[in-house]
Amino acid sequence: MTTAGASPAGEVSTASEVEDAIAALVAARPPLLLVIDFDGTLAVGSRDPAVARIEPLAQRALRRLAGLSSAHPGRWQMAGLTGRIVADVAARVRVGGIDYLGDHGLEHGRLPRRGRAERLVTTTDPAFDLHRDPAEALARGVADELDTPPWLFVERKGPSVAFHVRQAEDVSAARTLVVEAVETVERRLGLVHGLAHYRGRSVVDLRPREAGGKREAVERLIERHRPGAIAVLGDEMSDIDAFEAVIAARRGTPLVGVTIAVHGLSRPAPSELLAVADLRLGGARDVGRWLAALGRRLEGAS
Repeated sequence: MTTAGASPAGEVSTASEVEDAIAALVAARPPLLLVIDFDGTLAVGSRDPAVARIEPLAQRALRRLAGLSSAHPGRWQMAGLTGRIVADVAARVRVGGIDYLGDHGLEHGRLPRRGRAERLVTTTDPAFDLHRDPAEALARGVADELDTPPWLFVERKGPSVAFHVRQAEDVSAARTLVVEAVETVERRLGLVHGLAHYRGRSVVDLRPREAGGKREAVERLIERHRPGAIAVLGDEMSDIDAFEAVIAARRGTPLVGVTIAVHGLSRPAPSELLAVADLRLGGARDVGRWLAALGRRLEGAS
């Protein structure tokens, strides 16, 4: 499927465009692989990452899809792919029967149906353990360098660390301050850490360079599941990598691949993401409606 740019810039996709995409996904050879972001996609975007909550309609739709997958094994697979750590996002989504990929694919955990998120076992490649101490040194050092401003949210992710600045009045200026503070701490401590900056508008995300990001995570999912169809949903710069992995995978193959940007009024998706999106949904509630519609079509086709 190659419908990027079908709707005028700034507008969400029409009902017919959405329906056509769902029909193409359901008609394709199984399995259908669904890869979905959390913040701004399943959850309404919030200035405070700590208070993000999944849209109830999306949660109900995911649980319905999980039940359908259990009743018809091999028909579809789902992965939640997010920058958050697995334990955090699983506790917010609370849907079993899916894979949770945290820290842009660096962490993995599968929550069984009716399983408790608090008991989810998470795995991370031990090759990245050497980055844990430098990441923690940066987490402490940057906060101290900036005197722990109220707009700074430091997210410790083991071998990675993210500095969120969405709560600042001037997000761009705050992000620049964080980047400068990172450089200052690196010089002062003499850190040679192998952490690289990852895409983000309101975050400075440092992660092991060798770990890759959402592109590599989606490539691994495609290699593992060999889907006949894949849909990826996201709203941020990091999701560009995931979208481009789908575009590359469907090129010259029968794979039905659909990239879906969540383009809310309060927080529009970046133009770079919209440029590689086949569909645009208007927010987390529209994502819930889309998932519910997909579930109904899958039930009808089963």
